[in-house]
Amino acid sequence: MSDRPILVTPSGRRWQLLKGEADAEQLAVLGDAIDRLAVIEALGRPSPWVTASRPGAGVRAWAPGSRWSHGVRGDWGRNP
Repeated sequence: MSDRPILVTPSGRRWQLLKGEADAEQLAVLGDAIDRLAVIEALGRPSPWVTASRPGAGVRAWAPGSRWSHGVRGDWGRNP
């Protein structure tokens, strides 16, 4: 057993802070974030805010080799 305390999220998930130190407010934020992540994973699909920050992530991704095929960058790495 470790000497680290076992923390509990608002919905009852148990977790431990493995490295560093955090004050009570930071621990509360981490607990809320763990609960939110668990809900997202339980739904089996990411919400729109997860893919919105990364253009082309998920189902909107470019097909391999097609993004720069018609631009100046399309010839990079090819022998003339």
